Amino acid sequence: MKYIAIIPARKGSKRIKNKNLIKIKNKSMFDYTLQAAINCKKISKIIITTNIRKLLKKNTNKIIYIKRPEYLCKDDSSTESAIWHVMNSLKRIFNNKGINIVLLQVTSPLRSSKDINEAIINYEKNKYNSLFSAFRKKFSIWKEEKNFLYPVSYSLKRRKRGQYMKKNLVENGAIYIFNANGFKIYKNRLFKKIGVYLMSKRNSLEIDEIDDLKLARNYLWKQGTYLEQVYLDRVQNFILTH
Repeated sequence: MKYIAIIPARKGSKRIKNKNLIKIKNKSMFDYTLQAAINCKKISKIIITTNIRKLLKKNTNKIIYIKRPEYLCKDDSSTESAIWHVMNSLKRIFNNKGINIVLLQVTSPLRSSKDINEAIINYEKNKYNSLFSAFRKKFSIWKEEKNFLYPVSYSLKRRKRGQYMKKNLVENGAIYIFNANGFKIYKNRLFKKIGVYLMSKRNSLEIDEIDDLKLARNYLWKQGTYLEQVYLDRVQNFILTH
């Protein structure tokens, strides 16, 4: 089985300006993801699809750079559309049998090459068609509709103590693996027999807002364990408000 990493990176982020190029401990967000892909021995090629001029360099034996058209770099442009553009641009690669795509988003700089490698092993061992990375956490989730609040993860009349609550899977956006031919059919990164690779809460940090960026910097500079709870609280607040 062959594995090709695709790293999408577009300019124009509204919540964090130039997010993909922002430095964390002297390395850009993009560099952390690229280095993790390079260090993963199971990945034979890395394809970078971007409209950021600084990231477009000369191709090497392992790394291919594709200039993404601006019409695929809008706020409502899906990652799937960028993947589809890559596959159409490199048909000589993706028309081969046994190709699997490892989608690595730049917003997960703490994801390691070990995480990627173990996710691939999980994908192969269980013969999945697609896989996503996640972490487990107990959540008491509520939903709000028309100014009415109600719990969706438990019953008010049968509230369980924390130690008896089931842990939920939280998709972290760090790693996706899927068969290239399957993607052509379903036009989606997740399809048919879907698996999950469990990561640590620390490595699951996804940077979408300034507070997330501060948290990543604190992780890399201080390695503070107390910050995990801060991140989990932010995840829970996000779930409750969306």
